Amino acid sequence: MVQVSLFTKLQRRYLLTMPEESAEVLAAQVANYLKGEDLVAVMENSPEPLRTRIASIRQQVPEQAAEAMRESFGTREVIVGTLRIREVLEFMLRGEGYLHSDQHQRIYEILSTYGPEFPEEIKPEKYLAMAHEYMKEYLPTSDK
Repeated sequence: MVQVSLFTKLQRRYLLTMPEESAEVLAAQVANYLKGEDLVAVMENSPEPLRTRIASIRQQVPEQAAEAMRESFGTREVIVGTLRIREVLEFMLRGEGYLHSDQHQRIYEILSTYGPEFPEEIKPEKYLAMAHEYMKEYLPTSDK
C-alpha cells in the first residue's frame, strides 16, 4: 500500500503539468525506482505501448525521484523504512549472495543518500504505524 500511496501522491503532482497518461507512467516509474526496482527490466517486461512510454520518460526518473524525496519528510521516512525492511527480508531469503546483487546496490544507493536522516533502526511495528500514517495522508479510502 505504500507504493500505491506514493504513486497517488506523485500522480496528483504530475497531473498539474502533463497529460494523465504521462503522469501515470512517470509516477509509477518513480515509485518503482524508489523501491529499488530495475527500471530497464520493468520496461523490457512491459507490453507495448507501455514499454515505449516508459522508455520516453526513463531519463527523468532519477531526478523526479530525488525531487519527491527532497520535498517530503514523510516520503523520505517511509521509503527509508520500506527499503530497510526489504533489505533484511531479501538477505534472509537469499543469503550473502544478495549483498552482491544489482538490487542491493540500487537500494544501498538510496539508503546511503537518505538513510542517515533516520538513524534509528526500523522495527516491524514502527514501520507498520509509519506506513499506515503515510497511507492515510495520500489515499482517501484508507481508514482515518
